[in-house]
Amino acid sequence: MKKLFPILLLFVPFAIYAQEDTIRFTLPQCIQYAFSNSYDRQSMELNESSQRESVRGAKLQYAPSISASVGENLNHSGNEEVRFGGSANLNANISIYNPSTAYNVTTQELQLERTKYQTAQYDQNLRIQIIQEYVTIIGEMELIKYQEKIASTSEQQLSEGEKKYRLGSILESDYLLLDAQHQTNLTNLVDSRNSLANSLLQLKVLMSMDPTKNLAVTKPEDEFIVGMRNLPSLEYAIEQGLVNMPDMKLTEASLDIARHQVKASKAGYIPSIGASASIGTSHSNFENFGEQLKNSFSQSFGINLSIPIYDKSQTETNVRKAKISLQQAELDKDQMELEIRNTMVQSYLNCQTAIASFDATTKKYQAWQKTLDAYNEKFRLGAITTVDLLQQENNYIAALNDYIQAKYRFLLQRSILSVYMGETQLPIE
Repeated sequence: MKKLFPILLLFVPFAIYAQEDTIRFTLPQCIQYAFSNSYDRQSMELNESSQRESVRGAKLQYAPSISASVGENLNHSGNEEVRFGGSANLNANISIYNPSTAYNVTTQELQLERTKYQTAQYDQNLRIQIIQEYVTIIGEMELIKYQEKIASTSEQQLSEGEKKYRLGSILESDYLLLDAQHQTNLTNLVDSRNSLANSLLQLKVLMSMDPTKNLAVTKPEDEFIVGMRNLPSLEYAIEQGLVNMPDMKLTEASLDIARHQVKASKAGYIPSIGASASIGTSHSNFENFGEQLKNSFSQSFGINLSIPIYDKSQTETNVRKAKISLQQAELDKDQMELEIRNTMVQSYLNCQTAIASFDATTKKYQAWQKTLDAYNEKFRLGAITTVDLLQQENNYIAALNDYIQAKYRFLLQRSILSVYMGETQLPIE
């Protein structure tokens, strides 16, 4: 029972994932689910809808405004008799030319574009976060697969060591070392499975998924790594980053708005033209009511020209402030372009470093794997001591951990570079 207990511990972290209703997602499915369910993203979509209404409202300012009024009143003064009176009027006003209205429509349309880029910026950040968690998970899945083999091998070694110990072929201390190593391997496996469970929980948080749902991710085959090694040129990567990064588009949209605001601020210098029309009638008392309405029926139409002469230099102040804002927007654009260039160069260098590290750790891992296989055979034949075997096993485990970390660091860095370049098809999918 003492030896059975650590084995039972292996299955505790995965008890909740053993049910039949486990949801299995690929990376694209994880991203799509997050986009469909993220509350923050839904809020940003509502902001877009609100801004569309602002555009619609600005365009409706071109439509005429129509109002009607109907009233009845009672008058009494001194010894005069009580008199009744009433009127009905219909008024319409329309703006024939108003520069402020025209500029406002364009402003709202530019604001809508900026809002869309804000959503795209959020999407990119969310995509990268999901990729990071997804890569962590598939890396932990691969580590667990190797750790299961290591635990199985150490269990066989412990069983053989127990037989040798009973036969007197090895010392008790050697047998205890084998037992301690096996317990360590089991503990490492439990820790990795707990880590995987926590990573899956973090992924569900990013996806806005119910944490009680059972989620598993589909690990792609290793063949796709071959294609990921082929990096584009650095110049092409930078060019694509400048074209596709939402941060750059957002800054350019802000610059467009600032340029337009300089024009819009000058609207205070420009005359506006409007037209108005009205019809109405009235009556006094109710004698000959119909005749009164007919005789009092009136119509009017007029065109008015509003010419700004002096507004306490308010328009001039607005123009100057708009020009300052434009200068700031131009600086922000230049700064953002520099930041994106730096980001693309750093991401590219990270990929190159990750590829080199992956190649080195792959060779190291393969070498230690062959060495351990040879030492296992020597130990089985009694040609080496337990200490020699365990030393080689620890070297192999260290090389294995380095290999897996380098492999999935490379996958992560290459995928992030693809996102920055605006590639819709990720190499890890």
